[in-house]
Amino acid sequence: MVTRVSGIGSGMNIEDLVTKLMTAEKAPLNKLSQKQQSLTWKTQAYRDINVKLSAFRDSISTLRFGSAWGKTKATSSNESLVSVTAATTNATTATRKIVVNSLAQTGSLHSSAQISNAGLASSGPVTDYNIDGTNNQFKITLNGAVKTITIPNGSYTNNNPKDSQDFGDAIQKAIDSAFGANQIKVQLDKTTNVLSLSPAGSSGFEPQLIVNSIANNGGLAKLGLTDGQAYKFDVNAKLSSQTSKIQSGVNFIAGTFTINGQTISVDPNSDSLSSIIDKVNNSAAGVTMSYDSIADRITINTKNTGANATIEFSNDSTNFLQNFKLGLVPQAGDPSKYENYTPGQNAKVVIDGIGTEYTSNSFTNNGINYSLRNVTDANGVTINASPDNDATFNIINDFVKAYNDLLGSINTLLNEPKYRSYQPLTSDQKDAMKDDEIKKWEEKAKSGLLAGDIHLDKIRDSLRETVYSTISGLPQETNALFKIGITTKPFVLKDYANNGKLQIDQTALKDAIAKDSQSVINLFTKVSASDTPSDKGIMQQMYESATNMITNIMKTAGNQTNTFDNVSFTLGEQINSLNLKMGDWKNKLTKKEDYYYKMFSRMDTAIAKSNSQMSWLQSKLG
Repeated sequence: MVTRVSGIGSGMNIEDLVTKLMTAEKAPLNKLSQKQQSLTWKTQAYRDINVKLSAFRDSISTLRFGSAWGKTKATSSNESLVSVTAATTNATTATRKIVVNSLAQTGSLHSSAQISNAGLASSGPVTDYNIDGTNNQFKITLNGAVKTITIPNGSYTNNNPKDSQDFGDAIQKAIDSAFGANQIKVQLDKTTNVLSLSPAGSSGFEPQLIVNSIANNGGLAKLGLTDGQAYKFDVNAKLSSQTSKIQSGVNFIAGTFTINGQTISVDPNSDSLSSIIDKVNNSAAGVTMSYDSIADRITINTKNTGANATIEFSNDSTNFLQNFKLGLVPQAGDPSKYENYTPGQNAKVVIDGIGTEYTSNSFTNNGINYSLRNVTDANGVTINASPDNDATFNIINDFVKAYNDLLGSINTLLNEPKYRSYQPLTSDQKDAMKDDEIKKWEEKAKSGLLAGDIHLDKIRDSLRETVYSTISGLPQETNALFKIGITTKPFVLKDYANNGKLQIDQTALKDAIAKDSQSVINLFTKVSASDTPSDKGIMQQMYESATNMITNIMKTAGNQTNTFDNVSFTLGEQINSLNLKMGDWKNKLTKKEDYYYKMFSRMDTAIAKSNSQMSWLQSKLG
């Protein structure tokens, strides 16, 4: 390593002198670096066009086969009764009539009666009928509505017959004042003196009723009721705490029961009705269980419809079925049936005079998806299946857009201006420029890298050749794009990006599709084992051409995962060669720079020695 002097002896700025000398020496290395950068940009430009080619090829990969085209459109004369869609691309085209005699139904089972005891009652006889400001209030919640009940102060009786100070009547009037008449029924038994409250809804649909105390007021205790006491089973409470609220309830026992072959465990001290419902619904029993707090019943529905959708309980060792009134109740003629059980039913339909049944209201027949909404009369619903010409037009329209996008990109690259005075910037040049200046400069430097490129020119020619081709073996009316209303735009000198793009005469194309949609489809999708391009459909040709183009470009520029100096492709090999040359030049420049510093060091030392001798002579001569 050479010691780099600063010109102490000579007084010269040696660092500056060497830097200027090395600037000239670096010129060959800068040229190699600029060429390497240009080749890297060119490689990326090729890869970018390959991405577009791949996207174009992927867009027609499936559509080059006729099976992806022949779409069928299905319509119903009454969607509110029967809705339809085409199930497959080649659904049979026809007009059909369907009569729906019955819909498929789920199997269902519900509690045979209301689960909960009717109303709530005092824990014992009410014997003290004196009401004052310390015991005259409590709260009632009825179906979510909370009201404060205030009994007028006074001394009441519970005589038979009633008198004007009847305690039961006073409570009833106080509740009616809060909720309105006929909402809650109050009864104070004249013999037992037991007070009961019950919702006054229609049988089987009584709303929930809960009583609560008010702080510093003993009105609830006065009536023999407890804070939070409720009419109706509590779905979230432990089963062991709810037996008293169940009609003719017996204690729950730890054990299991089976539903549709699935075993459900029950622990009364930890399980609630809600947790049992979750266990059933999350099992493989194929049913959905729920509790309706208004009807106060459990309901079970099969998840599937049809005659095979059943609900079967067995082996209950827990009293779950008995307490929730889900047990078997023999019926006349069939003792195995549940009294409150409705089995699943098949949908019964008649299609074109032929009766059949389906386990679901959604099914497929002759390539048509049917969704039954309701039963029909004897005239039924008319179903029409016909070729979906709009879908065919849209496929062609999308293909034209994709083709034009690809061709426009190629046209732009082939005709980009080349700014020869804008070479890639060196690191020294970038250091002297602002970011926006660098960006603008590099836009010019990258422009025209593929202008007139032979590979892109071949791609464009291949695309154009295909769209101008006539496909053999097809009807004269549909054997070329221009015959179905697809032509190329005229060439305009200043509009190079759009030159050769396709344009559609929508009327002509739709007429061709309506007249013979299959022949139009064949123009794009005809398959042939022949190597002659004109024996194959437009999309078949373009798919093969795009594949060849992609392969050729990869041979030149590699793929997106390759490093730019990968020697497996042409440009990568060139970049790698330049990198090696640049490495050699960097070594040479290091040696050259060291040489200059050595030279100036010797010169500086000599001048310093000479100056020292002159000073000695001058001192002697005085």
